[in-house]
Amino acid sequence: MQMDVATLEKHLAGLFPGLLGIRFREAAPERVRASLVVRDELCTTPGILHGGAIMAFADTLGAVGTVLNLKPGESTTTIESKTNFLSAGKAGTTIEGECTLLHRGRRTMVWQTRITSPEGRAIAVVTQTQAVLEAAPKAEDPIAALGALFARKPLDEQQRLLATLEHAGAATYRTIAAKIGDPAVRAELEQAALREEENARVLERLLAR
Repeated sequence: MQMDVATLEKHLAGLFPGLLGIRFREAAPERVRASLVVRDELCTTPGILHGGAIMAFADTLGAVGTVLNLKPGESTTTIESKTNFLSAGKAGTTIEGECTLLHRGRRTMVWQTRITSPEGRAIAVVTQTQAVLEAAPKAEDPIAALGALFARKPLDEQQRLLATLEHAGAATYRTIAAKIGDPAVRAELEQAALREEENARVLERLLAR
């Protein structure tokens, strides 16, 4: 999918890419383009863009490109990055970064970013590998899980299983009651346990017929 650059910049505004001042020009699944003003606070002496800022600039573009290729729930992280520094980025200029997709795999993606000066001179070439992290498994719905225990079982097996659960429920109510100091609450829990046991007896009588 292609992302609107205004939306992307708004999302990153309070994060490190926003602090760097990255301005996106294009954000698509196979190419990401952006610019960066070389401010004094991003420089080393004397007025030259710090190598770490160059790497962070490129890393951001590769990460954004990867995100545009992810399936719902997946995420990414950089696992390798190699930078060739070719010339200086000078304070007061605006550098350009163009990041292109080299490899799109199920577990990794590889991107290459070419960073250039206003005159088109190559400042750096960065190649990075992004890991594709699978979506975390969803927590199973306990009601659905219980339903699955009964699915496709014969009626008599369903009754036996439900009777067992009713007995277990009664025992659980009594275990909780033993830890409660309020006599009124203990009495309510005991009544609940008795109801569970009665339900179990009803099922067991049906099975005995």
